[in-house]
Amino acid sequence: MMIKRSETERPKFQYAGFLIRFSAFLLDFLILWTPAFFFQFVSLRLGSRLLYYLIPLAYIMLVVYMDGIKGGTPGKLILGLKIVNNNGAFIGIPKAILRYMGKILSAIILGIGFFMIIWDKRKQSLHDKIAGTFVMINTANRIIKIG
Repeated sequence: MMIKRSETERPKFQYAGFLIRFSAFLLDFLILWTPAFFFQFVSLRLGSRLLYYLIPLAYIMLVVYMDGIKGGTPGKLILGLKIVNNNGAFIGIPKAILRYMGKILSAIILGIGFFMIIWDKRKQSLHDKIAGTFVMINTANRIIKIG
């Protein structure tokens, strides 16, 4: 027996476009970057150069861990986004590291790697293509709905 999906029913997962991914970036800026910059500034004022350099390292480790094991940073998770591989599974730490290095490359080339999301058929940025990843929207379980 085959069950037909109705014409108006939307798929549960779809590729995440530029607007929602940029929104996740802004949430991450508030949740992760702002406190990191604040503590880095305070550590510099207190004269702790070691702490000044450890804070960005801790930030990178947190982002890599969350992308690889949890499926995304807090901003992505709040918006119902999930970073997956070709099989729809979490990407793991090695691919998360590769993806992060791809983000650095995207930034170096004037952000063009990020804007690739706009015209790519599967909404992949340069760092997604480098790591072989996709960012998907779980339309059923989003906390905040955008678009």
